[in-house]
Amino acid sequence: MGELLTLARTASERRPRRKAKNREPLPDGASVAEGSAGASSTPKAGPSRLPKRAAGSSWDVIPIARSEVTSVPPVWSRDGRFYFSASSTGVEVHSSEAPNFARLSTLSSTDPNGHRKPITALILHPTNHLQLITASLDGTIKIWDWVEGRHIRTIRLVEDSEIHQISVGQVAEKWWMFATVTNAKHGKKPKEDGSHLQHRVLRVQLAPVTRPASATENWCNPHTIVGKLRAEPKALMMSPRGTYLVALAGTKAYVYRLPKDPVEQNWRVNCVKFVSDQQFTCGAFAPDRKAGSKQEEWFATGDRRGIIRLWHGLGQAFRQLDAAAVAAQQDESAEKPMYSETEKRLPTTSLHWHAHAVAAIAFTSGGAQILSVGEESVLVQWHLASGKREYIPRLGGRPLLSVAVRQGSRGVEDEYWMGLADGSVVRVGAATGQVSPVGQGVRLDPLRPTTSGPYPLAVHPSTKALVVPSSHPSTLQFIDPIASSVLFDLEVAPSNRVSKRDDKELVPIAVEQVAFSPPRDGRSEWMATVEGRTRDEDEGGGFVKTLKFWRWNGERYIVNTQYPRPHGSENIASLSFSSLGPDQEPLALTACSSGTVKIWHPRQTKKSDNGKSSKKPSITDLYWTARSTFKYRSLGVSSAAFSPDGTLVALAHGNVVSLWDTESNVLVRALESAVVAKKTVFAGSEGRYLVAAGATRGITVWDLLSCEAVHTNVNQLVEVLLGLPTGYAFGYTTGKNVTALAFFAPDSTPEQTIHLKFKFAALAALPSANHHLVGIAATGEIYRFGYQQTAAAPAARAISAAPASRATSIWQEMFGKDAFLDDLDDQPEPEQAAVAVSALQRRAAGHPAQVYDGPSHTLPPVGMLFDAFMDELLGSKLEEEAQAAGEAIEYDAAPTLGAAPLVFDSDSIRTVRDADVAELEVYFRDLLASAPAKPKAAAGLGKAKARPNGVAVAGRSVSTPVKTSSKTAKSPGTPDEPEVVDGKRKSKKRKAPRMSEV
Repeated sequence: MGELLTLARTASERRPRRKAKNREPLPDGASVAEGSAGASSTPKAGPSRLPKRAAGSSWDVIPIARSEVTSVPPVWSRDGRFYFSASSTGVEVHSSEAPNFARLSTLSSTDPNGHRKPITALILHPTNHLQLITASLDGTIKIWDWVEGRHIRTIRLVEDSEIHQISVGQVAEKWWMFATVTNAKHGKKPKEDGSHLQHRVLRVQLAPVTRPASATENWCNPHTIVGKLRAEPKALMMSPRGTYLVALAGTKAYVYRLPKDPVEQNWRVNCVKFVSDQQFTCGAFAPDRKAGSKQEEWFATGDRRGIIRLWHGLGQAFRQLDAAAVAAQQDESAEKPMYSETEKRLPTTSLHWHAHAVAAIAFTSGGAQILSVGEESVLVQWHLASGKREYIPRLGGRPLLSVAVRQGSRGVEDEYWMGLADGSVVRVGAATGQVSPVGQGVRLDPLRPTTSGPYPLAVHPSTKALVVPSSHPSTLQFIDPIASSVLFDLEVAPSNRVSKRDDKELVPIAVEQVAFSPPRDGRSEWMATVEGRTRDEDEGGGFVKTLKFWRWNGERYIVNTQYPRPHGSENIASLSFSSLGPDQEPLALTACSSGTVKIWHPRQTKKSDNGKSSKKPSITDLYWTARSTFKYRSLGVSSAAFSPDGTLVALAHGNVVSLWDTESNVLVRALESAVVAKKTVFAGSEGRYLVAAGATRGITVWDLLSCEAVHTNVNQLVEVLLGLPTGYAFGYTTGKNVTALAFFAPDSTPEQTIHLKFKFAALAALPSANHHLVGIAATGEIYRFGYQQTAAAPAARAISAAPASRATSIWQEMFGKDAFLDDLDDQPEPEQAAVAVSALQRRAAGHPAQVYDGPSHTLPPVGMLFDAFMDELLGSKLEEEAQAAGEAIEYDAAPTLGAAPLVFDSDSIRTVRDADVAELEVYFRDLLASAPAKPKAAAGLGKAKARPNGVAVAGRSVSTPVKTSSKTAKSPGTPDEPEVVDGKRKSKKRKAPRMSEV
């Protein structure tokens, strides 16, 4: 069914390695990396050989976060209970229940029949809604049963090709699949401009085709060429009625008119090219607002300049094409027009707001609005009727790649789902404008693979959470490595994340160093960060760095002290905390590349209640300040570390490693190194041994009791060095995407060597009794491995696609399910039951001020707020005035906002048929026939208007009972006799009753 997110060992890993001709074996035993034959050791050096790789010593790597950035929008199941998202080469099945949106299963990409390259298209099967259709860059189209999680069949169109988009529709009473395919021209050499590639639109039947018995492994399904494209396709879409097929490529929109009547197998289509002055990036067809309407179909496109164009007049263009074809047939001497070469320019409607290219557009369910997203991280809503637009900005700070509309049911608003460039998804309510994330997954910086700067990696000591940069390099995220979930985000440096199109690209401020103080009483109170950027030539070069100390307040870290440019314009190479002594605060160490080292310590500040210094303070606070500054012979520092007990500081200066006393800043010893030391760590829990390694090669280990080297190997590859309580470990690359991880005891006794199937750029150890490590690949993806690893993905389980409840009748839809007691049962209503009032009214009911909760840019327009807000305000005010006057209040039968809402069963929505309407007509006709006759009013009397106490209240009737005496009492319903004065009637004034009469 589903799969555990583990990268299983291949068969080649499980079987013994065999020596191949002209190929050196991997360094499993005594052999080491390149050049190890010339390894040299000091006279007292320890063993220079790497630890032997034990049988089966290969760890499975479990991904914590993968780069799953895709522009493919999510797809929902027919009943809306599940949604599907493309993730690299697989499809994930999620529950639609907020707020967790749990992942139920994964259509395995490791299946032998699965995709081998990223998925580019994902749609729901048009005839079987329990199946999915996917297309990939591997040139195949696959059909999946998402309920059972199995692969059904594969459709291969062209060998060695890439499929970009697919579309499915019913043409000539048959279901066809259309795809845009790119492959290399026969006999053409690859070129940088892509001129050796050809782009085409192909069609193939959706029904399964029997594969010939003599077919080879590379057999392709029978297909037909619909048309050729001159550039890489950007979109492929079919009109709602199946009349047109549109392919966007370059600056041209290829519109194909599809046949309606049954035709032969090899039918041809007419094509008209509509030309634009900008390259297209996306497109969408307008939905049919009314079923069976004769309104002409049209589509919208977005281009690289940020302009959205509305294309009308498709029918007129093809009518002109047909007229030209008829004229050409009548004139035999005239040359027949080539349909594929017909180009036209239509008068279009332009909508322009985006400063960058439009990434994606989508129509709302009713077709009255267009949604557009792009690099600005803003959702723009275009109202087509009025021409106005609305904005929902600051949707994550990363470019938006996709947008999709999730249709709501009765009482539940529509939602707009958008995919960000960091792989996360956010949703916006169509009525309320409320922004909320879809789950809380781990987000990676999409620009990480293109940058070579330092990547901060730390482990929170108290919670064992992994701390890495989020989707933006200036934000940190605390990750639970076991559950692969984000505990919380922390914005270290607020920065502008969007630049104008013509301006210089902004260089973001990135977090480069993170360190935590050792835990005390179960919490790590202090955190230190170094953030900065590189100054350009106009700013004089150098670095802009800021040192910040953060303090835990019970829920998250808050800035306590910050120092801009703590080491001037120099780069800060190291940041660390010392261990805690009895009743002592920790120390912090920073070292810059020029050689200056600073030790920081917290100080107390005394303040009174009003914030001023006082001799008798009532508030005591801590702040950080520099305690001491020192350097060694003006040599640069590439790495620095505290000993485990915090009494020594080790500084790496290249061929020299200096040791300093932490308390007095006195130089203890300068150790000569046979390698150019760039990395240094203390090995073991006691810190007796010091390990130094070069940037990529060479390692030396000293015993600090004798200050002599116990192991040296100048040719050993060391790309990553890690200090452990049980010793130390280093990693190096042995082949393509293969890394060897060697473990040693503190005295350099070899323990074991583990081979991993990926290359990592950073390494950290999780607190555990045995080896449990976390590695970050060069692309930014995060993995964990070791002896104590557990699966992070949910266990595979069956997915129930059956409807949750039975359908309701038309009477229950009109009056509510509670109106019919015979149909009530004891089963509780589901949590997703729809309420008869909108989400906006639920927020406003009883508390009008709650309408304005949340950011201002997420509120709906004033026109939508006015009715609900004013009705609630006026209603509550009238009630208070009436109760103060001692009057009785009578409400109408219609429910108000404060009343208990009706609850409908919206899990299944049925279509009203003609038989239901006829049933209602018969019912109301019989009801009117059995109604009593209305009595006629007496002649000469006007109609009496009902005015309760002379006050008219909209939607309410207020009355005060009045008793009259027996002398003046009249029959019910008989008005007072009017008095005639000068031929005019004048009504008598009613006198107030006496106390005796009352």
